Amino acid sequence: MTVTKQTIYTHGQLLLSIVERHTGERLVAATKRAGAHGGTIILGRGTAESSLLESLGIGDSEKDVVLTLATDEQTGPIMAALRSSEMREKHIRGVAMLIDVTDILRHVRSDEADSVSSAERRSPMKTQDDHVLITFIVNRGYADDAMLAARKAGAKGGTVLNARGTGSEEDVKFFGISLVPEKEILLILVEAAQSDAILQAVRKVPCLAEPGSGIAFCTAVEDFITLGTKANDQR
Repeated sequence: MTVTKQTIYTHGQLLLSIVERHTGERLVAATKRAGAHGGTIILGRGTAESSLLESLGIGDSEKDVVLTLATDEQTGPIMAALRSSEMREKHIRGVAMLIDVTDILRHVRSDEADSVSSAERRSPMKTQDDHVLITFIVNRGYADDAMLAARKAGAKGGTVLNARGTGSEEDVKFFGISLVPEKEILLILVEAAQSDAILQAVRKVPCLAEPGSGIAFCTAVEDFITLGTKANDQR
């Protein structure tokens, strides 16, 4: 008997974790025990001032950036696991944040599709205005200039990822960006009230003022914790 599949969209969360290099695997293992299905690890580097290293664990050093996609039901147990005292014993230091994902593409059997409620497919976005994640996608070599301008506008630090462009000619026409394959992604977690000033400051950087030099966007952060501190048990 042939079983047909149906594509549906459901609501969920993206857990973005930035931890010290070589500890990403341990973090993925902890989230899997809490119900996650896995994660993706990207190599990055921190740009925060050394005075913040003790409190945030994001210094000017190599990092593991872990992306974990989870359903709304899974995020509670996962965040509880990250806040537990067991995480401190594993010597995993860094930050972890939840980002709202309105659409997760899922392939299910046709006879299972009806069991996915409309609320699960289109859950309302939660309100959390304390922090936002600013993402800059710029041509290789520009991330440090962007971070310098952002820090002058109030940002404390960020994480740089090496990437490559995959845009088509149609994407270039729509976004106005150039097809330079080598890219850098700069992630900066800030208080929501700071985001406009930081975006405006980076926009004025000479190397980023040219058409096609990059794009930027903000994403609301659902939850925010620091890893490796006693404060985790108090939240």
